[in-house]
Amino acid sequence: MRIVFGATVLWIVVLQYIPFAVWRAEPYPALVLPGFPAQCAGCLLETGVPRTKEPAVVARFTDGAPRRVPLDSLLPAGPSVRLMVFTAAFSDGSVATDPDAVAWLRSRTAQLFPGYQPTGLDIVWRTATYRAADASAVEYQPLRTIHIDFGNPT
Repeated sequence: MRIVFGATVLWIVVLQYIPFAVWRAEPYPALVLPGFPAQCAGCLLETGVPRTKEPAVVARFTDGAPRRVPLDSLLPAGPSVRLMVFTAAFSDGSVATDPDAVAWLRSRTAQLFPGYQPTGLDIVWRTATYRAADASAVEYQPLRTIHIDFGNPT
């Protein structure tokens, strides 16, 4: 009888331990988040100033006058963020040697500027530093320029 009583008491203790262990446990023990770096040269955590890379697109025409092309008007509307799409497609110089991409950019530029004959496009990748919430306070530093020549118009 004592063995049955002892086993019952032990069983009750075990049954109470399980809910308490689950209640106190971490909800996602496999979720581990990275720590913030103590030092990262030029990053937002160190400088307090947001900085990013962004493109500026300038179209060249037969009259010699360059015209700025808004990124939102160059790319068609779609489900993705246009800056991400543009960065993935035009961040390196390979676009200048792809005849299909050059033909598409030529036709798109001609659509955006009717009456003008486009001769090329310059994609200026630059660093934008946002010193304040005002758009006029953005400082730009050019990084590199990708020149795309459309060749002779057909």
